[in-house]
Amino acid sequence: MKKKEITLYTDPQSMTPLFPEKDAGVKELALELIKRTAALSALLHPHTRNAIALLLEPMNSYYSNLIEGHNTHPLDIEKALKKDYSTEPKKRELQLESFAHVKTQKRMKSLLSDDAMPVCSSVFIKWLHKEFYDDMPAEFRLSKTAEGKSIPVIPGEFRKREVYVNHHIAPAATAVPAFLDRISEAYALEKNTDLLKRVIAIAASHHRLAWVHPFQDGNGRVVRLYSEALFIKEGLDANGLWCISRGLAIHNKGYYSALHNADLERQGDYDGRGNLSNKFLLEFCEFFLKTAIDQVEFMSSLLDLDSILNRISKYVDLMSVQKEMMPETKYILQEAFLKGKVERGEAMRLTGKKETMARKAMKQLIDVGLLIPREGEIKGDLYINFPVKVAPYFFPRLYPKDIEATLMME
Repeated sequence: MKKKEITLYTDPQSMTPLFPEKDAGVKELALELIKRTAALSALLHPHTRNAIALLLEPMNSYYSNLIEGHNTHPLDIEKALKKDYSTEPKKRELQLESFAHVKTQKRMKSLLSDDAMPVCSSVFIKWLHKEFYDDMPAEFRLSKTAEGKSIPVIPGEFRKREVYVNHHIAPAATAVPAFLDRISEAYALEKNTDLLKRVIAIAASHHRLAWVHPFQDGNGRVVRLYSEALFIKEGLDANGLWCISRGLAIHNKGYYSALHNADLERQGDYDGRGNLSNKFLLEFCEFFLKTAIDQVEFMSSLLDLDSILNRISKYVDLMSVQKEMMPETKYILQEAFLKGKVERGEAMRLTGKKETMARKAMKQLIDVGLLIPREGEIKGDLYINFPVKVAPYFFPRLYPKDIEATLMME
């Protein structure tokens, strides 16, 4: 029996609709996200906010890679960022992957500080892929074809082969540049004066970029980095205090289901006027924005001032019982959290202890990494810092329960 020929999309018009029609509910979600991210960003002193954002960068990598089935322990990610790699080949490969992800995030944020960088562009999307894959281990720079053949993934290069992802047949490889040009034209934030439509564009373009599947491998993580870049560019990342990947990983089944449904062609005469389903694009945008709002709400609850000061107090009480900290260190740590830093000379006032004991309390916080000096400074102020091993105490539920349990054993 002759095998049925598959017709591949070559015209970017086949990607329509690019925005959901009848989107009143999505606009309400976009407005809510704007309000909640603004409130979250204003909660903390900038130094404290930056310290928490640094803690969340490896977490973003952890969850984005977890969606792809790669589970790298947060402590191993922290070690990788210090170039402390395991001698076990599998663990080392995962560490290198995480290092590549965090490095790309950092460089991306630096690049986005230049307002001239168009995020919705082939140039930027290629740059993300190249940055990510340049430091990937050799094992992860190979992709399997449908026939089981291994082919190399070239960093920053669009795919040259046709791909089939589950039931989705991606556009023809030769047409990828044209589809990316259409994405750039439709979703460019700087060209759109409608704030709510720009927020909806972040959700809609997440699916449409995944649908095009521009690279041979690494599309999921590149698309999530791309979405993160759009949130940053639009000022919706609350200065790094939340990330979309955690929500997408927690609701992984819903995420893949929403992606799959939005791949479908129009479901009859009442399903919009484009080639693809308007109903399911609308549902994907709702899912994506609700997930974003859920993560902003989660971080806002964690950073409620009374709650976190209480968790700081309980942490020090626990360390005091274990003879690792003086009870009075809580006052230094709470001051540092509120102001982002603490003067070394303030230890006596804050603890009510004489100089020798006050210095000892300060040193205990330095030794555990909760207070750090500015690079190159010996006698300056000490800044709040959050090593990953303290995350379960101060920011419970950032990671899954089993991961938190191992962190608390450190």
